[in-house]
Amino acid sequence: MKKQKLGRTGYSLSLMMVFVLLMLACSGGGGSSNSSSGSNGSSSTSTAPPHGQATVNLLERSLFQGRQLNSATWSELEAYCKAGPTHLIIADMPLISNHMTRAGFDARPHMQYYALSRTIAGANWNPGDDSEAIALFNLRDEMDAWWFRYINAVVGIMQRAPQTTAVIIVNDAVDYCGRSLGSGTTRATGSVSSRVSMGDTVPD
Repeated sequence: MKKQKLGRTGYSLSLMMVFVLLMLACSGGGGSSNSSSGSNGSSSTSTAPPHGQATVNLLERSLFQGRQLNSATWSELEAYCKAGPTHLIIADMPLISNHMTRAGFDARPHMQYYALSRTIAGANWNPGDDSEAIALFNLRDEMDAWWFRYINAVVGIMQRAPQTTAVIIVNDAVDYCGRSLGSGTTRATGSVSSRVSMGDTVPD
């Protein structure tokens, strides 16, 4: 009889130990996951390994989904900038055309550069009788919103990652209109302008 009681006691203790171990395992897995930034480039709690001085060419990344921002890319970018000193290239001029086309601002590249630069600079430009220029002229409000959505996201990251610097224009050339685009963009960098340089440009 005593042996039976001892056996039952041991069995109960074993079940209790299993129950306790399961509870401990469950409580260890309840932590919150890293959050991503919103479509406007808002703050992220994602993390990245520490790194030394690095340069990131932004337009080489998948920054946009149509005319909106790709939140996953911006979340990763913010985490990277917070992990170490980062220098951002904002407008690598030859890369702009593909992004504009995917955003619905389709035209031959030099017409895209002209329309974007004049719109961002706030110039009252004339499309003449060029059909592609007229199409872009009619989309200038959307184009303006698209570009400054991008720039505001960059500024937001730079505010939250004080080690981050930026250059606006690289690889400018005749007919790329980098000078006008750069001057209009510079005005939007506001509180982080001391960490932003214009870059090398040629006359439009």
